[in-house]
Amino acid sequence: MAKPNISDQVTRERWEQAQNWERDFWVETQRKRSKYGKNLIWKVLSKLGMVSRYRGDDWNEWWKEQFDGYRFLPERIHNVLEVGCGPYTNVRLMLDRCRFDHLVLSDPLIRTYVKFKLTFVSEMYQQAACALDDHPLEELPFASDNFDLVVMINVLDHVQDAHQCMKNLIRVTRPGGYLIIGQDLTNEEDLKAHHGSEGEVGHPITLDKEWFDPYLKEGFEPVLNKFLTREQVRGGGKFHYGMLLFAGRKR
Repeated sequence: MAKPNISDQVTRERWEQAQNWERDFWVETQRKRSKYGKNLIWKVLSKLGMVSRYRGDDWNEWWKEQFDGYRFLPERIHNVLEVGCGPYTNVRLMLDRCRFDHLVLSDPLIRTYVKFKLTFVSEMYQQAACALDDHPLEELPFASDNFDLVVMINVLDHVQDAHQCMKNLIRVTRPGGYLIIGQDLTNEEDLKAHHGSEGEVGHPITLDKEWFDPYLKEGFEPVLNKFLTREQVRGGGKFHYGMLLFAGRKR
């Protein structure tokens, strides 16, 4: 019997509701960022070296810091996949450490995100420097043992079937390849706090740390395995008792 705080599967209708919430949230965020010529101002400041090249960050810099700057990754990686990449991606910050030969950005909303200006996603697509995939993670279309690096950071709370998503992630990671997972964790106290909040619609899946054990303990050799407490997680831990940070090489 599943523990009360575990909700690892939802209906297709509930998942679509969450996706609509997610799309509307980021579209509105981009609209506000582009008002009053702000994108043009950003371009000028970027050329002067006063701001970063790309505009927008969804805690990606914070995740990079928690993963020790991704220093465990090799300097060159052949095939790279980020699932649930969102509008800004985490892999863009790995390029400080690595060079990728081939990059796939996968997200059911990627066709919306690629239209956002001044982002890594839009630039890579315009330069034909990446491939885009808009399949749900449950329907990931790639061959088994295909990717040398697979990245999934705070994605599972947005999916329909977390079990199938984990199976697909492991399937497409080649033996010896790296899997990086970051995920907010939820318990009963968090569920009560989260109920009725603005973000509840967009986050239908709730998982705890033990849920991941069958997938990660035997199949991967950890290179980084951390648990952050409520006091350490982003946003002060209002809705999450902890956070999983895992990087490992597939056995």
